[in-house]
Amino acid sequence: MANRGNLNLDNANNVLTIENIQKNASGVFQCIVYNEAGMVSAYRTVIIRESQPAKVAHTTASTTDITVKGNDIHSVRGANFTMQCTGSGNPTPSDITIDVPDSTSAIASSLVKVNKEGKYIGNLLIDKVTEQYAGVYKCCSHNFIKGMKETACVNISLAVEEKVSVTQHSEDTDYTLVIGNQVYGTTAHPLSASCKATGLPRPTISIERNNECGTVSTITKSNDIEIIQVDYANDTVCNTDSFQCCGNNTIQGTLYSDCYERITISFVDQEKPNDVKIENAGNLASDDSSLVSLMETLMLNCSAKSFPESKFTWEYRNSESTSNTFKRLESVNFQTSVTKSKGFTYSMLSTIGTAGDLFSGTNYEFQCTAKNVFGETSVLKSIQITTTAANQVSSSVYLGVGIVLFVGALIAVFVMYIFFIISSGKKKRTDLGIMRCLVCKCCEPKQQPVDRHIPPYDYKLLSLEKMATNSFHVPLYSHPRLVPVEPSDSFARAPVYRELEQMTIQTNSMSKYEQLF
Repeated sequence: MANRGNLNLDNANNVLTIENIQKNASGVFQCIVYNEAGMVSAYRTVIIRESQPAKVAHTTASTTDITVKGNDIHSVRGANFTMQCTGSGNPTPSDITIDVPDSTSAIASSLVKVNKEGKYIGNLLIDKVTEQYAGVYKCCSHNFIKGMKETACVNISLAVEEKVSVTQHSEDTDYTLVIGNQVYGTTAHPLSASCKATGLPRPTISIERNNECGTVSTITKSNDIEIIQVDYANDTVCNTDSFQCCGNNTIQGTLYSDCYERITISFVDQEKPNDVKIENAGNLASDDSSLVSLMETLMLNCSAKSFPESKFTWEYRNSESTSNTFKRLESVNFQTSVTKSKGFTYSMLSTIGTAGDLFSGTNYEFQCTAKNVFGETSVLKSIQITTTAANQVSSSVYLGVGIVLFVGALIAVFVMYIFFIISSGKKKRTDLGIMRCLVCKCCEPKQQPVDRHIPPYDYKLLSLEKMATNSFHVPLYSHPRLVPVEPSDSFARAPVYRELEQMTIQTNSMSKYEQLF
């Protein structure tokens, strides 16, 4: 065992110890045991590998949403992925860790460790990546060689990216109305219009204008948002204007750009709410605008002409009650929706459920109040909750549905009966029961008188199949499904029929059989 290590054989305990073993000690070791009665032996192959200090490698895989370049990860904002690093060595590393940036300490608990095939793998699960996840992650693994701890680490850089996107950022105020790319200001009042660029890295934004009126400023909101804003003092400075915003950012050496459609600025004369009216949108309103069925949803539409747009409040009261106080509508029982356009605003009020679920009386008054910074206007609408029309409508609907279902059932029964007759093979008129007069195609044909000098049937040989040494299988037919029981030597004598489709004739020769045809 020279140059293979220090050999130490303990014969008393039958133990072989090799200290400071070398790689060339690999081979087959044989243990022999013998006595006077005989000898036995056993073999064991030993492979000596060189010790290797722990190593760690970044093994995250690229996907549609992330790009991996060495130890750098580029992830799209909102992506889900697994950051992975793998420790190796001989002996196999006993642990692996991933240190996360301070801003993402919450995800440290999502580290999953797997010891597989001589490697220690660490998987850090990252869900819905945001810019807060960007930073340097440190992955370390270690093993022990000759009692000494060997540690290896690698730094992984995560960059969160998003292509630039430019949107409208102007907002409604008491004096400003925004509809799509149109921004309306109120005469003699200031107006601000803006657009926003979003992306990672944070994009730069630029503006192209028709006029030079107004003041342009750029506002940085965060590390991924930049806003450009145009402030107009009033309509005397710039009565109308339009501009377009564009933004761009660079991701992994590629330049990305985006532009929003042109934004138009105009000023409108101020106007307090007027021409306020309530319309009944229920099913019975075509007959009487004050009628609402007990069984339908109450729907009232309030419209107002104003600028800026109006804000609405709804109230109601029971006209039959001794109290004339209006009550605010509870959101648990009513819902509203608002539609706005230049110079007009609409509010739709509807009940959650039917009118009968909420109103115990018959006559009610609803009040709609439209309000903006220049004033307010209210209007009343009388509504009558009725049951008569609703019941009539329901009865006619139910009657029509009932008739349709009844006729459909009759047709279904008729079709099923015909199918039963055809599938069961019934051919006689008497087999059809009460339907015998309706189903003509299934009726038996009228029988013709039989001339006994003319054969009432015409034998036809369809096939001849030898079934055994002295047996032939002969399918014959004349009338459908009727064949003679036995051949007749004379056509003057009418043969006996029975319902058979085939018969077998036992004969020693075909001579008698051939005489039939």
